[in-house]
Amino acid sequence: MIFELAVLLAGLAIYLTYGIWGAVMLLLMSVICFVTGLFVYRRKWLLIAGTAVTALPLLLLKTAPITGLSLAFSFGLSYFSLQMISYISDVYKGKTEAEKNFPRFLLYVSYLPHMFVGPIERYGSFSLALENRSMDTYENITGGLMRTAWGGFKKIVIANRLSVPMAILASDTERFRGIYALAAMFVYSIQLYCDFSGGMDMALGVSKMLGIGMSENFDRPYFSETVQEFWRKWHITLGSWLRDHIYIPLGGNRKGKLMRAVNLVITFLASGLWHGIHYILWGIINGLLVVTGDLFKTKNRTVNRVITFILISVLWSFFIWQGTGTALFMMGSVFTDIIPSGAGDSFKDLGLTLTDALVLIPSLLILFIYDCRKEKIDEGLKNMGVTGRWSIIMAIALIILVFGTYGLGFNATDFIYSRF
Repeated sequence: MIFELAVLLAGLAIYLTYGIWGAVMLLLMSVICFVTGLFVYRRKWLLIAGTAVTALPLLLLKTAPITGLSLAFSFGLSYFSLQMISYISDVYKGKTEAEKNFPRFLLYVSYLPHMFVGPIERYGSFSLALENRSMDTYENITGGLMRTAWGGFKKIVIANRLSVPMAILASDTERFRGIYALAAMFVYSIQLYCDFSGGMDMALGVSKMLGIGMSENFDRPYFSETVQEFWRKWHITLGSWLRDHIYIPLGGNRKGKLMRAVNLVITFLASGLWHGIHYILWGIINGLLVVTGDLFKTKNRTVNRVITFILISVLWSFFIWQGTGTALFMMGSVFTDIIPSGAGDSFKDLGLTLTDALVLIPSLLILFIYDCRKEKIDEGLKNMGVTGRWSIIMAIALIILVFGTYGLGFNATDFIYSRF
């Protein structure tokens, strides 16, 4: 109990640095959800009311971001509100017992390692992880540090460095069209993956150092052969939440192929809305690609992976260029203005030096090799001795220190997915 209280207070103290109104919103919503959980079992009206009240701030933030509501809401709202909804639902269905200890429930909601980038944990899983907290100090510290360092490498060395050309490519839609727009889509795919999964690695690494296991959120998504497979391997916990709370309640695949397709599109529409109202069309298109994904599949696995990567990368346009019209225009420019005038001169203005290239090329190669051989590499690291583990930790730390691209200091909003 002392450990849990210490982690809770430390997390809340850090959370307060992002603004008092955010902390007030977090506490208020936690109290409402906690009290609802005490009485919601088999009471459908209370399930509906509790879910509506919990979802309302998130819906207001996503559908009316220009009203200033975002100033009053807290960082992490997109994540902890979904956790609260899943908690109310699981208690209603009897999948988990209502928590009667408010500080413990508040720890679940505000657990700092997953506050800003996920994963979106179920209360039953989190509670079990607390109860079965690992006491293997050596494994916790070394394993956690390696995971954290690897995440830092992806985020600070690769993603931060790629953010430089991405900022330039996204800033001028007149100059950087056609081939530049296509390059931006591919570069952003890598940047987003390294940023998001890197942040996830750090969250899981810090949690491991505390002896608490958390859900994995990525499974080498860019090796997927279809868009449907991609969404099973990208932001896994959000996909699970959407399946359990939207797709299955709509009827899932129980009402025939047509309704299955409709339910999938609605589910992805909801995923788009979770990211923001600007991403609704992005969600619908992804839903349609999931429904019709087999049409793009060939007998060659490599070709399938390339096609899927291209489709996903093109759709990241909605994330690169704000405004649905702008994103569609830039996608269209790939076909209508593939090589704009002054292309050669413009490439020199993307903000990357020869040193950056010499860092990025081997870094991306290391990332590719690791993702190709993840199981074998992880098994080797697990069985590695003390000297080997600490050597790897120090080597990655040194690489980050020497080759990392830094801002003024750590800020959770530096992670792309903390903005959603």
